[in-house]
Amino acid sequence: MKKNDLEYYDLKADNWWTEGEVLNLSNHLNQSRIKFFSSYIPTWQGLKVLDIGCGGGLASETLARQEACVSGIDLSLPSIKVAQAHSRKNNLNIDYRWGIAEDLPFAANKFDAVLCCDVLEHVADWRKVISEAHRVLKTNGLFFFDTINRSFKSKLIMIWLLENILKQIPLGLHDWNKFIKPQELTYTMENYGLNNIMIKGFDLTGGMNFQTLKNILSKGLNYKNKCSNSELFPIKINEDSSVWYLGKAVKL
Repeated sequence: MKKNDLEYYDLKADNWWTEGEVLNLSNHLNQSRIKFFSSYIPTWQGLKVLDIGCGGGLASETLARQEACVSGIDLSLPSIKVAQAHSRKNNLNIDYRWGIAEDLPFAANKFDAVLCCDVLEHVADWRKVISEAHRVLKTNGLFFFDTINRSFKSKLIMIWLLENILKQIPLGLHDWNKFIKPQELTYTMENYGLNNIMIKGFDLTGGMNFQTLKNILSKGLNYKNKCSNSELFPIKINEDSSVWYLGKAVKL
């Protein structure tokens, strides 16, 4: 079985904006991610923001609606085409480009903020991506990220449970060996000049809450919480970075 199979993003690109599809779950994740990122940004209005690994444009459009000047880049050309078409349909001016995260087609010191979500665990050279993010950020610019820890618990939940057993995530989408320990990421960011680092757990299991795990196990990631008409699985930003984590760093 092929691991880290990124062809999935090409084959399923039309599903980015389809509710209930795996790729559209990013919309749910983005609510918590962008809320966390926004705690470091007084206003997105007028800021130049780069969305690395923008996919079909879900996060890019969220920030564009808050009047940020957004650019997005992705390795999946079909996803970029979907993002371009959707932004045109919604009269949003977003600069989408096809390309690789290790060689960003942007000038140095261009962006006030760079987002890099669901990316570092997939790229060929994540350290080069960190270097490039630093290069394109302005001084005092913010780097926002999330990725998956290389731990026993992440193998259990992300690979064994969600891929192999429940098939909630496409089989082979991840390669556990490409997951990144927080201390490895912290060391690399500091080495490239990204400091004032804050890392938090991005917890999809409700703090390993039994009922949450039971719901995911029995109903999958797309279940609706009966106590709330619109809530999907709960997400907690906490101190548990053992599976998935997010954070920010500053170019000083």
